[in-house]
Amino acid sequence: MSQRDITHVCVLTPSGRGAVAVVAVEGNTAVSAAGRFFRAANQRALSDQPVGRIVYGQWVSDPAGSSIGEDLIVCRHTDKSLEIHCHGGRQSSAQIVADLTNAGCTAIDTELWLAREYDCPIAASAHFAMTQATTFRAATILLAQYHGALRGEIEAIVASLENGSITQAVARLECLLQRGELGCHLTEPWCVVIAGQPNVGKSSLINALVGYERAIVFDQPGTTRDVISAATAIDGWPVELSDTAGLHKTTDKIETAGITLARERLAVADLVVWVLDAAAICSFGEDSIWRQATQQAQAVNVSLNSERTQIVINKIDLVADFAADFAKRATTKDPRIIGTCAVTSTGIEQLLATIATRLVPHVPSPGAAVPFTVVQVEALQAALDAAGREEFNTASDILIQLLVLNCS
Repeated sequence: MSQRDITHVCVLTPSGRGAVAVVAVEGNTAVSAAGRFFRAANQRALSDQPVGRIVYGQWVSDPAGSSIGEDLIVCRHTDKSLEIHCHGGRQSSAQIVADLTNAGCTAIDTELWLAREYDCPIAASAHFAMTQATTFRAATILLAQYHGALRGEIEAIVASLENGSITQAVARLECLLQRGELGCHLTEPWCVVIAGQPNVGKSSLINALVGYERAIVFDQPGTTRDVISAATAIDGWPVELSDTAGLHKTTDKIETAGITLARERLAVADLVVWVLDAAAICSFGEDSIWRQATQQAQAVNVSLNSERTQIVINKIDLVADFAADFAKRATTKDPRIIGTCAVTSTGIEQLLATIATRLVPHVPSPGAAVPFTVVQVEALQAALDAAGREEFNTASDILIQLLVLNCS
């Protein structure tokens, strides 16, 4: 069966709760399939309803009509396409899709539905990704890809491979791959985990970062026993901040469970914010600070990667001479070490700016090409590997496949 003979059905609205859900049906049998279940209030068959007319009625899953139907509206756009607007609960749209699937339609997801409208899969993927973006900055980068930034760059690389400009092609591939991590986080937030020993102010810190009381703050250790997360945006980048249980050795079963969850979250973190208590620091020299943080982590079987770790010295208000002492003893201004007072918000703006820079050290220029899906990044890496083996035709073919639409 060819693609033109298949009738597709797709839920166009996002999953989750909502007032109204929209189910689209398109194909040769769209009207006849939906007509098996739709009972119009005007008692006319769906095939007899005027194109473009909104029709109120009921959806009856039992073709015999013995069951009570759901009130909804249907609108035929053409002789082969229509939309069904039903209640927004998941069950309503799921039942309609199931009924239409049983009637011979093929259910597809939103991304594939959109892909049918485009000649280039990158534009289709960008359209879908923009519906998932949660910040203006992320959506702006995706919009550039929708308008052809990534496609144009890939076409230029293919041309370079074909005309023998291998060095240029490799350099452009490497540049795209450097932006791959950023691109994949345009729709999936960066994972930033706040960790450290008990009672160092981690919960106060996450509250200061997100701007509201997300975590319970109490002056006794062990208050946080679960991973508490908050979605936010830092300098326009989507971020999920996680507050974790204080890491220490304990025999308490509940605390142990919380520490296990903390370790699991640390293992997948894009950036770890390790919090130290200013009053407990032996020396404010940078090497000493890193050593203290590393020793604390190792004591609870956690390994800190300096490239993925931001050290925060919190509660600096409790150390009167902190600022002068730190400036005097730190041999260099290491941006990976910042002093804060979460209660007064001292140092919070600097910490936010530093987190943004640590996550995205090189911000692409406006309109730049940015790969934004795992499939794209993997294909670009495969093309670079092939070029490294001097298999230039293979590299070119891999890149061309990114530009070829496949709606199967």
